[in-house]
Amino acid sequence: MNKKYSKYTLLFILIFFGSLFFAGAQSKKLIKAQKDLENARKLLSSLNKKSEITYLKYKVLDKQIKLQQILLKNIKSEIDSLDKLISENTVKRNKLEQTVKSLKKEYEELIFYAYKTRKIRDKTMYIFSAKTFNQAYRRFMYLQYLTEYLEQTTADLQQKSDSLSALNEDLFLQKNEKLELKEKQTDELLKLNESKKILNDILSGLGNRKKQLLEDIRRKERMTAALRKSIKKQSASSSLKKTKLSLKFEKNKGRLPYPVKGIIASSFGTHTHAVLKNVKINNDGIDIATQKDADAKAVFNGVVAQVLKIPGANNAVIVKHGQYYSVYSNLNDVYVKKGEHVSTGDLIGKPDSQMLNFQIWYKNKKLNPQKWLKS
Repeated sequence: MNKKYSKYTLLFILIFFGSLFFAGAQSKKLIKAQKDLENARKLLSSLNKKSEITYLKYKVLDKQIKLQQILLKNIKSEIDSLDKLISENTVKRNKLEQTVKSLKKEYEELIFYAYKTRKIRDKTMYIFSAKTFNQAYRRFMYLQYLTEYLEQTTADLQQKSDSLSALNEDLFLQKNEKLELKEKQTDELLKLNESKKILNDILSGLGNRKKQLLEDIRRKERMTAALRKSIKKQSASSSLKKTKLSLKFEKNKGRLPYPVKGIIASSFGTHTHAVLKNVKINNDGIDIATQKDADAKAVFNGVVAQVLKIPGANNAVIVKHGQYYSVYSNLNDVYVKKGEHVSTGDLIGKPDSQMLNFQIWYKNKKLNPQKWLKS
């Protein structure tokens, strides 16, 4: 009796808490996708206040559509998982209900004449009809065992069946909610794709402004060259041994705050320019599109190693964290000076044209900032 009771108790615990774990993990992904998408929408809304269509607008809208696709994928994943859970729980519930019925039938057949009406005199007749005292005692203990076993097991199994029914009802409600959300997001994706077509038409017009686009690329290349040179110089003069600050910075990999609130418009590495298809862009960091008047902030404690001003290429600030460096470039205004100590969250400067280029280096080796920032 105890083994069977424990088996069904364990079954319910696995179903119930397994479902909770699933819901929690899935919901976190969905919430993050929704939050990222909302940030992209706010940023695009800010950019749309300007009548001029820019390359930045294209990048932000393109990113927004990708986030929309991620959101849709998460919704579909939730619906598929819910369908599977509902199917599994329905089978388990039906098995439990069948077990309850079988136990009742078995009980009635075993003690039909002695316990059918549940009257004391019938029990007594069954017990005292025994031929020996030992047989009567065994019948008494047998009846007592069956009574307790049936009541306990039936009540437990019925409770499990009711709980599973309630769980399935909740899962069906969640599935309907997700289906409605998926339908809504699909509709929005169609609208976004239409917007992308319109913006692509405008980008075709930007193709007539290749001279300006090439100048923007050359400006970024000048800044990149200056930053690489400065980082190399700083690295050559730094200690060969890792300092305490270096180790602290290292331990915070994947937990550093974003230098500005926004979305990543261009990732780390080499990419083909969206308009100038024959031009490769080498990004030593990431480009973060942000709201108007947003300020760049230090991602970790450190010392301002260098403030660079490149003619026609705005400003850049290099912050030293032991043997690590964080770089904030494309700044219109700079709030710090060389040698100044900064703490996490201190203001560094104001990005120009709502775009900050952010980099992380270890000695003279460039690193992918996305692996260091908190997701």
